[in-house]
Amino acid sequence: MKRFSVLIPVLGALLVLGAACSDPPAGDPGAAAALPEPVIPANPPPAPAAAGEVHLPLDPYVGLAKGHRETLEKANAILIAKCMRDKGFSYQPASSGGAERPSASLPDYGLNDIKAARESGYSPPGSGSIQAAAEQGRIPTLDKLVQDHGAAYVKALYGFLPPDTSGSGGCLSTAVVSAPEYDRLDKELPGRLVGQSGERTQGDRRVVAAMGAWSACMAESGFSYKSPAEPRRQKWPSPPSPAELATAVADVTCKARTNLPGVWLAVQTGYQQTLLEQNAPALKQLQDAWQAVLKNAEQIVATGG
Repeated sequence: MKRFSVLIPVLGALLVLGAACSDPPAGDPGAAAALPEPVIPANPPPAPAAAGEVHLPLDPYVGLAKGHRETLEKANAILIAKCMRDKGFSYQPASSGGAERPSASLPDYGLNDIKAARESGYSPPGSGSIQAAAEQGRIPTLDKLVQDHGAAYVKALYGFLPPDTSGSGGCLSTAVVSAPEYDRLDKELPGRLVGQSGERTQGDRRVVAAMGAWSACMAESGFSYKSPAEPRRQKWPSPPSPAELATAVADVTCKARTNLPGVWLAVQTGYQQTLLEQNAPALKQLQDAWQAVLKNAEQIVATGG
């Protein structure tokens, strides 16, 4: 048996479990357009500054509690190692090297924390340590894996070899925790609903008006952006430059002046609540079936697979 130790996160294998762990897919434009416009207060309250304090109706169906995530990661690592042993290789997953993950994803309207804007701009907390790990070669690319461990190893792990990325059947995608009652359901439903609510929110007349006010405020400070997504997706240097910090501070300041986050959050909450009510039986069935996946993960960790 060939023995290798690969410094590669096991979270990638966790992502294939479904929408509960991944970024939601784009919503169906037709379904989004059919959603009725929710009623919101004339002056919505400001949104929380910290992303972790923002809560939306569909969050319980697309997120993982910290303990659950850790259990699933451990269980998947055990299954992947067993799968690789069966193929003649020794797989030793590594941790993230102590790198912190962001505690929460940014809401659709983006950064809203003036302290974070002043200190790190648009870089989420912990991203610097993750990037440093990658720059130090602690998270190897596929080409590096082939160079270090051979094509057969990479084929066994991923199911394909670079530059082709269209194959399947590798241990990372097949050796994952599952449960029959969960696998036969529409696991992508929560992600689609989140996508629909996001599309409808961005096109809502009240959000559009608030974005216009935010854009005008940014222009007064010398920045030309039509939406908060533009500066957030801009390629900024690392560490954050003075230009990035200045842009982020202006961004958050203008959000406070126009209450764009408060309006956005109120509108998106309304759309998500409607979607939750329309799909309550299917979402409840998914949530109940997901408990079987967690139970299997706990058993795998307890018994070592």
